[in-house]
Amino acid sequence: MTKQEVKEKHEKLDSNKPPPLDHEIKESCTEKFTSCRWMIGYMCCAARFSQSAIRQLIGMATVCMTLQRAVEYQVTPKDMEEFHPNVSLNASKLVEKEEEDFTWSSEFEGTVLAAFNFGFIASPIIGGYIAGYFGGKRVITFSLIVGSLATVLTPVAARADKALLVFMRAVAGLVMGAVDPAIQSLWSKWAPMYEKSQLTTCSYSGLSIAGITTFLVSGYLCTIQLDNGWPFIFYVFGGFSLLLVFPWLYLVYDSPEQHPRIKMEEIKYINHGKSTSIKKSIHPPWPKILTSLPFWAIVVAHITYTWVTSWVLAYLPKYLNNILKFNVEEDGIVSSIPFVGRLVSGAVCGYLSDWLQKKRYFTTVTVRKIFQSIGCVGCAGCMIGISFLDHNNRILAVCLLILGLTFQNFTSVAFRINHLDIAPRYAGVLMGVTTTVAMSAGLSAPFITSALIEEDTAEEWKEVFWIVAALNVVGAIIFAIFAKGEIQPWAIESIVKVIDPPIDESVVKGLDVKSDLPTYIDVVSDNGVVNPAFTIKDENLNQGHNVSDFYEESSTKL
Repeated sequence: MTKQEVKEKHEKLDSNKPPPLDHEIKESCTEKFTSCRWMIGYMCCAARFSQSAIRQLIGMATVCMTLQRAVEYQVTPKDMEEFHPNVSLNASKLVEKEEEDFTWSSEFEGTVLAAFNFGFIASPIIGGYIAGYFGGKRVITFSLIVGSLATVLTPVAARADKALLVFMRAVAGLVMGAVDPAIQSLWSKWAPMYEKSQLTTCSYSGLSIAGITTFLVSGYLCTIQLDNGWPFIFYVFGGFSLLLVFPWLYLVYDSPEQHPRIKMEEIKYINHGKSTSIKKSIHPPWPKILTSLPFWAIVVAHITYTWVTSWVLAYLPKYLNNILKFNVEEDGIVSSIPFVGRLVSGAVCGYLSDWLQKKRYFTTVTVRKIFQSIGCVGCAGCMIGISFLDHNNRILAVCLLILGLTFQNFTSVAFRINHLDIAPRYAGVLMGVTTTVAMSAGLSAPFITSALIEEDTAEEWKEVFWIVAALNVVGAIIFAIFAKGEIQPWAIESIVKVIDPPIDESVVKGLDVKSDLPTYIDVVSDNGVVNPAFTIKDENLNQGHNVSDFYEESSTKL
């Protein structure tokens, strides 16, 4: 292979890597993490926390709502004579009896656990479209208000009629389904090229924080004696979502250009390497999208991830309580621990992913495939290990659960943000589509699990864990084969074509490049006044270059 061929090969490989950063903003660590773009990240994290907490709380709440409690009754001699004539009682007596607030069949419990998802699948695509037209800020504001009210009113609905319980959960899911595509729409405007993974994992870490907080706090709230405790699970997390609306409205804007407090340096850094669409309205080319293998790689990965997550959120407390024999308070604590691992892995993977791309060690698609494969295969191995354990090895089982969910969150910097890689202008809508398809498939998780664990034995749970492991492997294989990391042809921005007037060849041939082109002084100043179109950046670029070289290059292009 000749030197020229080697050079061309390296140039081809290098063209697939992200462009080097020519305008790196100079920030201290404090300035970076208090910047406007990171404030957007923190607020998206809080919004994702609210969405996930409202979704997750039902797993622990159903355990508490169907839990048998000791209830004291005052029995008088008259009551005893009426109901038990053969037993004499000289004075009133307190009698304890085991009761639960609700007695549900396994099938109806599965319906309650899946109700949020029923509503969820109807809104992501619509939410993505609305966010594309009106911005993600308005969409998430509406979701937080309606979702919080539906959650706070759930205890009243549950005691009135069990059908109302299902309805309120579905309403909460309906409005919260728009949060993910709206966040993706925000990041298509706000995420710099080399902070994309860090910022998106910051927002998605809300899921992990919700996992830690929801199970932990719910386990404690369940032990409150007032009103049997469980209604406070809905009041606390629903109330937080409602309060979040106020800082959200103050701190979040749909694009950097709309933010009143952002610095120009940060806007330049955010927009480095991006193109701007000439139209605000979006009309995705659906025939090309639906025949795009990179798009379907994301869909399959999203389905497998969501099925596993739906199962974990709905049935992890039940598995810990019934198979590993943890009591209610321990159940809440242990259920929250695996999400600590997810939180840590999300932060580490976000930084590492951006660093690998910034240093240009790997192409974008290679980085995405590495993290997707490690996450899925690692999670699958842990699930298989857990399937062989019971309450006698419950500490080891919990350790494997922590490790498995930690591995799974590696995919937060893989398929989760791949929409922004292949189609940034349609990222919100595509996130809506993949979320809808994934949640539709995830609806089967509670029903399949309920059907498999009729007797609630360790052998039945073993089958569930093997299904979870198999889905992880499928997600890794499909993504590794078909995923891409560059903008697809069908997602390239509209280009404004400039049509030049006819050129008189005699005029061009008679042009004296050295005398007819403007001088450097002409460019820098306009009639003795500094030219406003000439920037410090332009001058910096010109330093170190011979002026004649600059004009030679210009004349060549002309």
